[in-house]
Amino acid sequence: MVSPTEIEIKLYEAYDAGYQVFLKNWQVNRQVGLDLMQKYLKPQPPQVAVLSVGAGPGDFDVQVIRTLKQKIPKEFKLRYVAVEPNHLHRQRYEQKINPSEFADVDLKVHPEKIEEFWTDEKFDIIHYTHSMYHMPDHEPQLVQKAMEMLKDNGFLIITLDTREAVIFDTIFKYAALTGEGFTDMLQMEAMQTIVDDLGLSYEVVNYPEYMDVTLCFEENSSAGKVLMDFFCQADSSLLSDEQRQEILHLLASNMSEKDGRKVVPLPAATMVICN
Repeated sequence: MVSPTEIEIKLYEAYDAGYQVFLKNWQVNRQVGLDLMQKYLKPQPPQVAVLSVGAGPGDFDVQVIRTLKQKIPKEFKLRYVAVEPNHLHRQRYEQKINPSEFADVDLKVHPEKIEEFWTDEKFDIIHYTHSMYHMPDHEPQLVQKAMEMLKDNGFLIITLDTREAVIFDTIFKYAALTGEGFTDMLQMEAMQTIVDDLGLSYEVVNYPEYMDVTLCFEENSSAGKVLMDFFCQADSSLLSDEQRQEILHLLASNMSEKDGRKVVPLPAATMVICN
């Protein structure tokens, strides 16, 4: 295993702080991914094995495990392998896993990046759930690697925002204003092109999601600053007042009122590729 550098550790800590605020304000639709897993799963004895890549703090994985425990026959074992290099995400993950509820699950959390992870084990399900954004130029190899790690009748699931998601606009606006940050980031449409080029067949389901950005418009809000950092994928304190107003204007121009809160669209899509 390659240990994270000091810079990577600081980035992980900053990302974790932003992600916690993001999660609290994200109106996310987890059910589509869960439904697709149930639709395509063809259990093969003696166990169902799942690989979660970029598992984050474990919110979705807890739902996946609960869903699969209800879906698979009682005589089957459930093995669940998570790969998550962010040490703070791993700590949160382990706190979310209730030992009594999941005592019958063979669970393992690995600290590697997926590029460094390898196993001879074969999986029924491999999923990248909003986790392939920051792997530029590695996507074709990661898809191919995943397909090689699947059992017969296994499948790969990839969930990403679509190009209409406002977060891409704010990320690219930040880069244009500051000369820093990201000038490109993976969207589902680009993922479809990658998979098409690999000659693989797939199903894609699109659905709406939203983000409550009310905090971003609150003066001197520490949580609002952290959420703005996430929308820029960078340190928003580096923006001048004028530049910050441009980012806020971009959010406002895509904003609607929902239950008294300011929300912007973050539409997503989930792709399933069968082996």
